[in-house]
Amino acid sequence: MSRKWGFQTDINRAEVLREEAEPREFASGIAAADYDADGDIDLLVVGGDAAPWHLYRNAGDGTYDEVAASVGLNLTAKSSGPAFGDIDGDGDLDLFVGVIEGDFHYLFENQGGTFVDITAGSGIQLDGPVVVSSLFGDYDQDGDLDLILGRWGTPAAGTETLFRNRGDGTFEPVTDEAGLDLLIETASTARRGADGILYDYTFTPTLSDIDSDGDPDLLFAADFQTSQVMRNNGDGTFTRTTDRDVIIDEAGMGAAVGDYDNDGDMDWFVSSIFQQNALRGNRLYRNDGTGAFEDVTSVAGVEDGAWGWGSCFADFDNDGNLDIYHVNGWRGFTGSGSNTSDEGEDDSLFLANPSRFFHAQGDGTFVESADEFGVDHTGQGRGVACFDADRNGTIDIVVASNDEQQLAHYRNDTDNDNHYLTIRLRDATGNRLGIGSWVTVTTEYGTQVRELRGGNNFTSHNPFEVHFGLGAATVADVVVRWPDGSASRRDAVAADQLLTIERDGVSQSLSVVQGSGDGAYQQGDLVPLVAAVPAEGYFFSHWTSTGGGTFADAAASTTTFTMPAGAETVTANYVPGVAAGPGVSVARRWSELLLQSIRNDFARPTVHARNLFHISAAMYDAWSVFDAGNTAPWLLGRTRAGVSCGVEALPMPHTDGQRDAALSHAAYRIIRARFANSPRATAIERDADALMSALGLDPEFEDIDYAAGGDDAGAALGNHIGACYLAFGLQDGSNEANDYTNVAYAPVNPHLAPAEPGNPSIVDLNRWQALALSEFVDQAGNPVTSDPDFLSPEWGQVEPFALSADDRTVYSRDGFDYWVYHDPGAPPLVGGALQAEYQWGFALVSIWSAHLDPADGAMVDISPAALGNIAVDDYPTNFPGYRAFYDALAGGDASTGYATNPATGEAYVPQLVPRGDYSRVLAEFWADGPDSETPPGHWFVILNEVNDHPDLERRFMGQGDVIDRLEWDVKGYFALGGAMHDAAITAWGMKGWYDYIRPISAIRAMADLGQSSDPAGVAYDANGIPLEPGFIEVIADGDPLAGDADEHVGKIKLRAWRGPDFVQDPATDVAGVDWIRAEDWWPYQRPTFVTPPFAGYVSGHSTYSRAAAEVLTAMTGDAFFPGGMSGFEIEANEFLVFEEGPSVSMTLQWATYRDASDQCSLSRIWGGIHPPADDIPGRLAGIEVGVDAFRRAVSYFDGSVDNP
Repeated sequence: MSRKWGFQTDINRAEVLREEAEPREFASGIAAADYDADGDIDLLVVGGDAAPWHLYRNAGDGTYDEVAASVGLNLTAKSSGPAFGDIDGDGDLDLFVGVIEGDFHYLFENQGGTFVDITAGSGIQLDGPVVVSSLFGDYDQDGDLDLILGRWGTPAAGTETLFRNRGDGTFEPVTDEAGLDLLIETASTARRGADGILYDYTFTPTLSDIDSDGDPDLLFAADFQTSQVMRNNGDGTFTRTTDRDVIIDEAGMGAAVGDYDNDGDMDWFVSSIFQQNALRGNRLYRNDGTGAFEDVTSVAGVEDGAWGWGSCFADFDNDGNLDIYHVNGWRGFTGSGSNTSDEGEDDSLFLANPSRFFHAQGDGTFVESADEFGVDHTGQGRGVACFDADRNGTIDIVVASNDEQQLAHYRNDTDNDNHYLTIRLRDATGNRLGIGSWVTVTTEYGTQVRELRGGNNFTSHNPFEVHFGLGAATVADVVVRWPDGSASRRDAVAADQLLTIERDGVSQSLSVVQGSGDGAYQQGDLVPLVAAVPAEGYFFSHWTSTGGGTFADAAASTTTFTMPAGAETVTANYVPGVAAGPGVSVARRWSELLLQSIRNDFARPTVHARNLFHISAAMYDAWSVFDAGNTAPWLLGRTRAGVSCGVEALPMPHTDGQRDAALSHAAYRIIRARFANSPRATAIERDADALMSALGLDPEFEDIDYAAGGDDAGAALGNHIGACYLAFGLQDGSNEANDYTNVAYAPVNPHLAPAEPGNPSIVDLNRWQALALSEFVDQAGNPVTSDPDFLSPEWGQVEPFALSADDRTVYSRDGFDYWVYHDPGAPPLVGGALQAEYQWGFALVSIWSAHLDPADGAMVDISPAALGNIAVDDYPTNFPGYRAFYDALAGGDASTGYATNPATGEAYVPQLVPRGDYSRVLAEFWADGPDSETPPGHWFVILNEVNDHPDLERRFMGQGDVIDRLEWDVKGYFALGGAMHDAAITAWGMKGWYDYIRPISAIRAMADLGQSSDPAGVAYDANGIPLEPGFIEVIADGDPLAGDADEHVGKIKLRAWRGPDFVQDPATDVAGVDWIRAEDWWPYQRPTFVTPPFAGYVSGHSTYSRAAAEVLTAMTGDAFFPGGMSGFEIEANEFLVFEEGPSVSMTLQWATYRDASDQCSLSRIWGGIHPPADDIPGRLAGIEVGVDAFRRAVSYFDGSVDNP
């Protein structure tokens, strides 16, 4: 084998866009297939136009004859990504070849071993200059092969990715009709070229049935954080289900799909770029069995692949475990198209970096072993094909490089006693090669599964056969699940052979999603089923089937299934939060699902406070229809924001089943609509549908005519209520129709780049400043591709629950009215009368940062014996009074603690822990809730924990009879939801109007100016930061921070947390505390988050928490948690995420709801997010919001809201 790679003409990269120049740097291509049907694998090679294509015909012994000219394939073109496939169902392989730089693409029909160009009449017309990779597969399950293309560098507008086979070997473009226009990120988030045009950056497509539902889904590795998961809907369309919390490869290039962990589903490996502290490298996405992925790269040990391209999953040593091989390399380039800033400071790092061979260890981990296995190719590898070239039972490798000498062939000479089985499939008609079939092999050592597909490794593909390493096994049972669901079975097949299985269709296949029991069975067979272990936070609910068959006990995780006449898929369903039981209300189950949905969405506390209220209010409205008392609904039967929600009498009888259906359908409709565009919308839909199924309800039932009566009246009522809330939500001032975008707000300060020293660009030290981060990940873990805007600065205009016009002050700026409820007045400002309090408050944040060291010897009692018990009258009422309330140097507030627990009469037990552990735990625990359900959702979690406490007596306001769980839950969620919604409107109304600066901006800006304490001292500036010996000082000569040339002498230094640069691995590293230059100060947060994307004044956490505390106090009739104390267990070295820790185990403890709220407020100072000026006004506003919200809720409960 020998072929020259290159181009006949050069291009001047300084004069063209990167989208025009780069494809020749990565375009290449090899396709491995048995084109002549003689039983061995041949190889087509394309790429560059310095030489014609080569077709290497395998002589049967691993040697080849070049025969391109004799079969009509000796063309010269700028080609890439060839793909074989039988497009006309005649049993032989036809061929498509892609293109770059607008050269010719080709479609050839194999006519008796000669390839005839049929491009002109094929229907495949390309609207852009590039096809990098291609594949054939039957996406619509109609029995013929369709064509999917990777189009990197093609303008996105109108890009054709999918061509549907009409059934006669001609094609029609159906990209938009199939929903694949969503492969391209939306214009607001996607990367654009230097010309401002939105481009398609897709590289490597793979069709694979990731959710085991019988139809092939589409996985697309793509550049610039645009890799996508497209779920096949089974009707010829796809839905984008990419989870941006998981699918985080920054430069997805090559791909391999296979069951690396042998758990029966297809996992996804994506090659990318690795550079320490810059780019995270390859990604291995583990399938949970439902088509949802988990990033297990770090655990697997496969991230460092240099600059990865073509990739293969293959069992190279036949031990039963799939290994990973991928090529890499990058030459770098210059000119206006340079992407050096994106992909590393030194492109030469990738000039001669060896390929990677990740050898599977059998436990989900891999060891890089390219040198040991002799496959450390150091050329500019691009494509790769992995197949048994010499039919000796081991997988060989052929690499296509973008080097002068294009090809490298590695023969596998592995010498061990392991056995193998290679399987081909044949069907008499249609999809002759069985593409899309699943092949399962079972030996005495376990079960493995492969998917026979027209996969793509990046510009290249493997042959249409599957290979199994069997280890020591010499016989195996084989089951084939054909694309139509029928099955073929071969028992006791001898190892060490190439086996061809022809479809017989005698049996039917059973696919088990999230469990075990797959196989080929006869009608009437009893199949044992075992559900998979639930994911954290989930509980097994029930089994469902797609059609026929029966379960012995659908509610049991281990049961039997009676096989029906046809192919069947059964699914083990799970629900979040709480298991079903007699003490669990339907409202609780929907509340838990809503909280999980929030965790699966972007971290938007205002939006989710509104969701919590609207869905809780909808459930309350539905419940009120069935209540025998005087309860009044909130929206049902009323007009709000111009939206009328009519009500008619619900025909009798009123049953518990109708009531539960009404609550459920109302909650379901709103959740599905509000979270439709979430990054994990598929998981939310799965959970919501699972809960509806568990409750015996039909999510497809959408009728709203409840007045007609009948068994579905309750469900129809719920649909009606849900529709009312959705209509109301489009008119309530939130701008939901435009994804809650801002209408008028504009920041006055340029962005701050935290990775750079100081704050040189700030204009106004009193106003909010956005951050410019190389990578932003929100508090829910979602990567965001652009710097986030201020979240909800105009939220004061949203329709509230209990806030009134009497509470409101209206301000105007830039022609827009900012509504501020419970206005506390302006915070301390630079240039104002309270400038000293501004400087003191932000300096305190810096000082408290010095407390984040568990090794400093400081110990604190964090039990209720020492913390809590702050009366409202003890809160300072003016900013100068804050100095007495907070302990500026040691940390903490004016807590006095409690002498005894009122529930037990005994003293609270002291709990001494390192202050550095306590402060870090607080900062992370309260940041967004322990599971990112956002602060308002966190208080719903606390309410649910209170409701589960055995000492709680469900007496409303502590009085009267115990009420049932459903009434208690519905009323609690309604009152708390209303308070959280009003807290968001109140806090964000203030944030939007006062637009106050955050600590990272203020501390750096003041320190850039100098110190403000000593007018006669060095670096004095009246607007600088105040000095505090031991915490805030000036760098002097000889100081370790002075610099090699004393360039930093006279600057400010801080004793503080050292920052994320000292945390390379959060699982093992602790940044610690030391003297740092103030220009490099960071809050205690992730470097991909740093600080919330909205102004500081007032603290949302303080407002939410105190409002919630007031509601829980009023509802239970007791200021104390049940039993006199609540807590959260923290395990040593397991809880912290930002860095390792804490060094000791502890329990966060609170005697009262208000104590928990006060602790939450302090956490934001230790976290570097708020100064005291943001805190106390938030607490005070929260008191008013919570008290008013609960009072308003009671007026609905007793019907007095409608009294004149």
